[in-house]
Amino acid sequence: MPDTGMKLSAILRGVVPLDCHPETPEPVITGLAYDSRRVQAGDLFFAVPGFKADGREFVAEAEKAGAAAIVTESPGAGVGIPQCRVENIRLVMALAAANFYRRPSSGMTLIGVTGTNGKTTTTYMIDAILRSIGSPTGVIGGVQYRIGDRMLPATRTTPEAIDLQKMLAEMAAVDTEVAILEVSSHGIELSRVAMLDFDIAVFTNLTHDHLDLHSDMESYFHTKRRLFVGSLEFAQHEAVPGMRPLAVVNIDDEYGQRLADDLEDVITYGLTPEADISAGTIKQEDWGSTFTLATPEGLAPVRLRLPGMYNIMNALAAAGTAYSVGLKAAGIAGGLSSFRGVPGRFELVTDQPFRVIIDYAHNEDGLTQALTAARHLTAGRLITVFGCPGERDQEKRPGMGEIAGRLSDLAILTTDDCYAEPPDQILDATQEGLEKSGAEFQRLPDRRSAIDSALNAARPGDTVFIAGKGHETTQMTAAGAIPFSDRQVAMELLAQR
Repeated sequence: MPDTGMKLSAILRGVVPLDCHPETPEPVITGLAYDSRRVQAGDLFFAVPGFKADGREFVAEAEKAGAAAIVTESPGAGVGIPQCRVENIRLVMALAAANFYRRPSSGMTLIGVTGTNGKTTTTYMIDAILRSIGSPTGVIGGVQYRIGDRMLPATRTTPEAIDLQKMLAEMAAVDTEVAILEVSSHGIELSRVAMLDFDIAVFTNLTHDHLDLHSDMESYFHTKRRLFVGSLEFAQHEAVPGMRPLAVVNIDDEYGQRLADDLEDVITYGLTPEADISAGTIKQEDWGSTFTLATPEGLAPVRLRLPGMYNIMNALAAAGTAYSVGLKAAGIAGGLSSFRGVPGRFELVTDQPFRVIIDYAHNEDGLTQALTAARHLTAGRLITVFGCPGERDQEKRPGMGEIAGRLSDLAILTTDDCYAEPPDQILDATQEGLEKSGAEFQRLPDRRSAIDSALNAARPGDTVFIAGKGHETTQMTAAGAIPFSDRQVAMELLAQR
């Protein structure tokens, strides 16, 4: 990272601004910011138009805080510091961050994991395998960011470009050899991962989600595809020769098969015999599974300490990634067998007097996979607490209601992150699916009350499955974030029994 600052022209190297005023004197920049509340003296402020707030409205505030220059798509009047107007501010912000932090990803192996479901668990599995052989790694994803021995709570699955480049620079400073990054479709569409030098890109699956951002599934797929074909740095979705990462792709997924057919340098995985990495002799146990890992260079037995077929698929994604960096089957299997899971991802809170599991499932496929796994573990009744997020992808709500009803003995509909959307509006749409399923259900908007009702209904041999929030410790409401942890609330209520 720069010690004494960098000239504005050096930070914007590769950018052709629409105009810059005034052109001289050229400021020296000592930091980058996209949030006016975090601007420090000497910063270059990017006035980014957001979904809820427009950075262009805070240019004067950034100047008052000491910003040395402004980058914007439409400059405001009356600002006394240099302004550069650009066509695509998010792409320019990514390029500027790469220049300012001296492109740290070029000095390490960078692995990007994308897909609708399984990104977090796959990322952690890759990390577990590589750490088992002593490789210094860093992780950036939806649960936490790990830089050396330092842990930071995650604020986004894929951070903004400035934060991302800064974290990678900090990883480089502590000699990180491999950085493993969850890449969301928002991260691609909003240029957060532009200018990163990905060596390996992993595709888990593509199912209905995020259609509030993408117009349809085809648009969603083409956004994901950009990670694999070398077009992250450009507005058009065209391949750029020499910039394609090695791909690790799930060909059991229809979109994954399409992607694999479109690529040249690809390692495939799945249960299909055509896959390069596959699993055989699968046996699902009480809280885990065993299988034989098959790679092009040999076989090895794996004992996975996570239930569900979907976690076997996550393990194959991680195995394909490890194989791509030169690990043999035995070493991969050893790393997978040592893996203990991810906070908030099918996490067992207690198994006495009945099981309580929390999970992050918040879309139709994720809920289906998780409830199927929970059913396999449950001798008695499966009681599900779930909800749907507000202000996004409203089409999935009836489907999630129908799935929860069909796969549970008792479904309890409650609130998730409503944001500013009226909770009853979300619950009404989700309840349509519950009613269609013909299931027994309750509607309890207060999430604590919903969890309490589920625990009161449970008996020995039952499973209470609490979906949607996972590791998260807040619930988003119209008034903002309020403290709420499914794990903590469940433990508190159990202690009161």
